Amino acid sequence: MRSMSTSKTLAEKLAAHPELEKRVSELISLVEAKSGHLDRADEAEEAVIENLKELGNELLTDWGAHKEKQKFEEAHDLHSESNTKKKTSTG
Repeated sequence: MRSMSTSKTLAEKLAAHPELEKRVSELISLVEAKSGHLDRADEAEEAVIENLKELGNELLTDWGAHKEKQKFEEAHDLHSESNTKKKTSTG
């Protein structure tokens, strides 16, 4: 287990992802019933489900973009390394 001094808190992690932080805040507001517009359990359930679907879609979109960038950088690094090896070869 990592020490507390090196691991980020949930608040720090959320701060690095403003859209995610906004969504989580909205979900907490629903749970705490701060919005006041949900008076029945089925309304609250529908609102939470809709928010979670949107959150999931956003997270997967961000995840896909991150993976695509990561793969591009790996390919670029590999290509750069192979070019360097070709240029230094005397063969």
